[in-house]
Amino acid sequence: MTLNVLILAAGLGTRMKSNKPKVMHKILGKPILEYIIDASSKISPSRTILLISPKQEDMRIHFEKQGLWFAVQEKQLGTGDAVKSAMQEVEENADLMVLAGDVPMIRTETLKMLYEKHVKEKASITFLTMLLENPKGYGRVKKSEETVERIVEEKDATEEIKKIKEVNSGIYVFAHDFLKEGIKLIKNENAQKEYYLTDLISIAHGRKLKTIAVPINDSSEVSGINDRKQLSDIEQAMLYRKLCSLMQNGVTIRSPQTVYIDDKVLIGADTEIGSHVVLKGSTVIGERAVIKDFSYINNKKIADGEIIQPFTVLDE
Repeated sequence: MTLNVLILAAGLGTRMKSNKPKVMHKILGKPILEYIIDASSKISPSRTILLISPKQEDMRIHFEKQGLWFAVQEKQLGTGDAVKSAMQEVEENADLMVLAGDVPMIRTETLKMLYEKHVKEKASITFLTMLLENPKGYGRVKKSEETVERIVEEKDATEEIKKIKEVNSGIYVFAHDFLKEGIKLIKNENAQKEYYLTDLISIAHGRKLKTIAVPINDSSEVSGINDRKQLSDIEQAMLYRKLCSLMQNGVTIRSPQTVYIDDKVLIGADTEIGSHVVLKGSTVIGERAVIKDFSYINNKKIADGEIIQPFTVLDE
């Protein structure tokens, strides 16, 4: 089976109140979008396509060296139009995984599980869902017994539909043959006058084709970023994930709640990190080193066994 990945990154991100594209804002020193590219690349798609807007040529320049393909959505007409705009870049006979560009916590293991489920079940559509106690704002997954019928967006939902707790995550895998024909059938007959990609669920149901909803265990993986508050919240969650990974691999961190470490920083086993330490960029710290309190290190290499005294600043 051939798999292509499409990352939707053409959104304007107006709630960020920024001239910079939302997905180019950084978390732990790395653009939001780069996390999604990294996670999806590890499932070895034969092609990764980045969907951008006409105003985002800087993103093309930033990522073109990574071997990505690019598609342009001329106008913001919804997710259905976004995928349609990218179809000419999708390889013939390739299944397509569609990802949002603002969900940096998604794990490779989750994407791999989703695709393997899709292939095993020979589904037309396989998508990730979440079970939320407060599903407000999300598209609800409408089922009849265990059969997925459709996804109803919040603004189009009745009060009864709004009671459904299983919601759409926005991450899908589509069989090529179905997507090629189905994407042409999406209409904009909804409150937003947009072309919803989610309408493909009801199209598949109407044709008696198999759609599989796969609940995700940790809903934080598909948490999106729309404003600076959410950017901060997710950075804190990803910093905690980074610190836990380091500690599980033999690094002592004396006061994790006071330490900041960028995503690309590497630290060897038996190294000790003091309180209020900041490690940035592509810093590499060897084994058995000691980084004492209130130190700041950016893009430097610290040797095995080296001791960095308190309040040291090492900057490029």
